Amino acid sequence: MPLESVTARHFEIFLTMALSRNMAEAADALGISQAAVSKSLKVLEHETGLSLFRLANGRLTPTAEAERLLPFAQRALDHLDRARRAALELRGGDVGQIVVGVAGPALVSIIPPAIERFRRDWPATRIEIQIDSTLSLLDKVAGNEVDIGVGTPPVQEIDARVVQLCTVRDICETTLVAVLPKEHRLAARTVIRPADLAGETLIGLPDSSATTHLIAAMFQQARVVQAPQIVAANAVGVCSLVQQKLGVGLMNPLMLTQGIFPGVVARPFRPRIVLRTCIYYSRLHPPAPPVAAFIDCIGRAARAVSAQARS
Repeated sequence: MPLESVTARHFEIFLTMALSRNMAEAADALGISQAAVSKSLKVLEHETGLSLFRLANGRLTPTAEAERLLPFAQRALDHLDRARRAALELRGGDVGQIVVGVAGPALVSIIPPAIERFRRDWPATRIEIQIDSTLSLLDKVAGNEVDIGVGTPPVQEIDARVVQLCTVRDICETTLVAVLPKEHRLAARTVIRPADLAGETLIGLPDSSATTHLIAAMFQQARVVQAPQIVAANAVGVCSLVQQKLGVGLMNPLMLTQGIFPGVVARPFRPRIVLRTCIYYSRLHPPAPPVAAFIDCIGRAARAVSAQARS
């Protein structure tokens, strides 16, 4: 059934109500009356045939159907907001914004110097950084939810049709290192091998990480039984736990190039595991001038940081 009378405003009111403690708070946030909020929600419920809120303990709470609808409403409103910003930019009324999704060590190593370089020529452009997984980032690039993605190469779990909608290119290569507290017994080694980690607590990344797959294959080839006893959501978490002397991490050396983890050292790991960092952007829509400029800044920063990591 078509929903001709449902507008973006209905979804905006629905989303605000779902995120508010009560109708009065939602009305205040929207700058309208409570009666207007109630009327809009009734129209949305009538047109969709869904029951979106229920009264519980004296307050309206989203139903299970509303919870399922929420991310779609949020995504639709995000796209509308970006379309408005693009229209303003095209008519010269606004320099716009760039949304960058980042997965992995690029967040602390590549993105900061890229932003610094970019803002010399585009100081008024708003930059929004989103932290996510490579799997999610490629989906967002393909769906035009982010302008640029920076992370590891696509893994097998990613739908090939999604990858086909993205331009993916390498921006730097590094080799895996062992990350450990500087007082650790292995810190005196010039090289660390799988057998050296026997009996050590290994801190790793989730199973969805491309780096985790490479490490598992390497341990299997070396015939060393070892799996992460502690799993952190990202490389920042791994380094933080190593800094607290909870174990040893195997990771991309880009994480340590900015010196934000004092007391943590990196040692070469053998056999060598090459780690690639990629940039992705839409294959269907040519980047706008500020986006193209930021892509160039990311590439320049990546080359400089990877050279620092190798030295």
